Amino acid sequence: MDGSDLPAASCPTATTGVAGDGPPETAGEDPATATHPERCEALAAAIAGVLGGALEEHEARAAATARSQGELAAAIDRLNGELDKLLENAPSPVIAQHAARISSIRKRVLALNMLLRAIQRRIDNIDRMVSTGVTSDHPSRAQLQNHN
Repeated sequence: MDGSDLPAASCPTATTGVAGDGPPETAGEDPATATHPERCEALAAAIAGVLGGALEEHEARAAATARSQGELAAAIDRLNGELDKLLENAPSPVIAQHAARISSIRKRVLALNMLLRAIQRRIDNIDRMVSTGVTSDHPSRAQLQNHN
């Protein structure tokens, strides 16, 4: 190992210098002449490509889950309304007990829907950051070293 195959110390995404573990090089480029920022950019592009597919798959599943949760919430609301009408017409301890259980389930479904929306917003933010190339609001080690 002559040191040219080791990852850049300023590249926060670089891993250990095991053979084949380094960032991908562009075609025809000698690893010894590749600059560290170029290697980091190539690695970042590869990671973004892998994560992009995973994010698209997750978005499809999240959309299906959101639709399903919406349908479930609508069905529970309808059932809750019907039970309320039934309780008005014929109050019964058994019906009241079931109405309380359904109301409790409804509250849990609504809480789960809010959690799913928050998760979807976070994933949308990650997707937006990956697609625009924004890494974070905090400077990386490479950015700090470039300013010094």
